[in-house]
Amino acid sequence: MLVGRTEELETISALLAQACAGDGGTLVVRGEPGVGKTALLDAAAERAGTMRVLRGTGVAWEAEIAFSGALQLLAPILERVTELPDPQRRALEGALALAEGVERDRFAVGAATLGLLVRAASATPLLLLVDDAQWFDSASLEALVFASRRITGDQIAVLFAVRDGFATALDAADVPALTVPVLDLA
Repeated sequence: MLVGRTEELETISALLAQACAGDGGTLVVRGEPGVGKTALLDAAAERAGTMRVLRGTGVAWEAEIAFSGALQLLAPILERVTELPDPQRRALEGALALAEGVERDRFAVGAATLGLLVRAASATPLLLLVDDAQWFDSASLEALVFASRRITGDQIAVLFAVRDGFATALDAADVPALTVPVLDLA
């Protein structure tokens, strides 16, 4: 049980309910180190019900390895990559080193990420949890931000947890943000 996080949990629960009803969305959870962002993502996973949860965590030493975060997050649904249109399939397979010699087109990878998520969500609503997004590699984060801005009519919820003081692709993405305040002693 999280203490002092009633408003934050209500916001997250509303996002999950909205996604399950077919009107997906994205939320950025921001805050200082140790304020409880990961605990809120854990609570979201617990409240996901029948949603399929995909989880990725940014790691500082992998931040320069293009698409390492996307591979971690999307690995459980990659069997559906064959359902994508050929240009998107090739772009995503190339980005994730699943195929050789494919040029990485940022638009095609973003569109393929969206297509893959939509196809996976057609079977079961999806919840994507990206913890420490400030350390996700920029290529993965850009593809996920591209996709997350376009999921409004799908059964997909995306939660990004970002530490204050880091610039990311989420800063200019025009997605809702929830700032997690430090709890007082009371």
